[in-house]
Amino acid sequence: MLRLRRKGVVRRFLQLLTVSWLGAAGVAPGNGVLHEGFGARDAGAAGVFAGTDGDALSAMQTNPAALAMLGGDQGTISLRGGWANGRFTKGGRRYQMEVPGGFPEAGLAWRPAGGAVTLGASVAPLAAAKGEWVFPDAAGGIGGISYGAAHPHDSGFLAARANVGLGWRLGDGWAVGASIGAVYGRVDFDAPFIFQTHPALAGAKVDLDLATDGWEAMYEFGAVWEPRDDVRVEFHCRPQVTLDLDGRAGADFSAQLPPLGLGGTPALANYRAHTRNALPTVAGAGLAWQMLPRFKAGLRLDWIGWGNAFDVLDVSLTGGTNAAINGAIGAHVADRVPVRWKNTWVIGLGGEYEIDDQWSLRGGWRWGESPVPSAFATPLNASLLEHTLAVGLGWRQDSWRLDLSYEYQFGGAAKVMASGYRAGEYANSKLDFDAHVVGLGLTVNY
Repeated sequence: MLRLRRKGVVRRFLQLLTVSWLGAAGVAPGNGVLHEGFGARDAGAAGVFAGTDGDALSAMQTNPAALAMLGGDQGTISLRGGWANGRFTKGGRRYQMEVPGGFPEAGLAWRPAGGAVTLGASVAPLAAAKGEWVFPDAAGGIGGISYGAAHPHDSGFLAARANVGLGWRLGDGWAVGASIGAVYGRVDFDAPFIFQTHPALAGAKVDLDLATDGWEAMYEFGAVWEPRDDVRVEFHCRPQVTLDLDGRAGADFSAQLPPLGLGGTPALANYRAHTRNALPTVAGAGLAWQMLPRFKAGLRLDWIGWGNAFDVLDVSLTGGTNAAINGAIGAHVADRVPVRWKNTWVIGLGGEYEIDDQWSLRGGWRWGESPVPSAFATPLNASLLEHTLAVGLGWRQDSWRLDLSYEYQFGGAAKVMASGYRAGEYANSKLDFDAHVVGLGLTVNY
């Protein structure tokens, strides 16, 4: 099979931004593949203070209006990592996956001449999912074919964002903000693939190795309101972004050709590849309340529009290099793969307790129903985690702050009775995941 390689300094940097980027561990419960909780400090409270009482990184990645609420110039860098565990059960057999990984994040805030406007910049992974499985390729396709009893089934999705923005303090307790940036998207797939909707190929199976990537613009805006000194409320919105990604693909037709009477035909073909999917609209609000002199409570609620963003995945293969296969099916093959994700609400609750002038404890819980319908859940596309339990510890000295965080993500097993995909290869199966993520962050006010 074709093994695909990429070049380009910036592209390489953003790939290295999420070296071995986490599968289930890189995302938040109920968010699908979206990352939530930016930086170790924010993650230690399950992301509930990002838009109300965060730092330069969490403000830039969640609500840029919160830049205006910072004490002044600030820099934040964080490193988070861990591992995700997956379990896939079918036909009385259980297959397991463990994916380790980690990623850095960074944010800056600068208030020129101590004015009302604070500028910011950040870079962080915005969405991620990765699966690396080995299990039998179930009989399917035309003629009930299989590509082997112990076959790799790998898939991945990454969106990493670099952005700049500003927060403007208006007075009367209000601040508004906006950011604009570029998101780098990448889709990887290396597994048997059954065409779903192509008029001539629907139901046929190939062993497909595909990688696409590209850039799209993204913007975000928000507002923060302080009705009184001990209460802060925030509102944020990030519109949907369509990701049109280009790359290369290699297809192995060897198992499918004999049932079609084409057993002597060369089986390998290379293509230019194009995929289209989207990052969803995210809109929500948060609340921070200083209930006691040393205790602060937080609440956050998000609506995530997966229903419109990820109903189908469009895959297009053009410029086929195998003349014999081109003569049978054409040099251009397009398919629409149904995924049918649904809109979801995500809620988070958290708190921070200041032990003394240097040490503080954080904790939080976040819950959201998985957007993945069970009929369309497979080991290659499922994002099932529904709960996050988080704890954090902070230490500050003068203008420096050091934060540690730990998150345990779990819940949301999928039982697939009747699969929504052709051939029903994943019918009567079960999937579940859990993940452990630790973080270390450093913030300096200057």
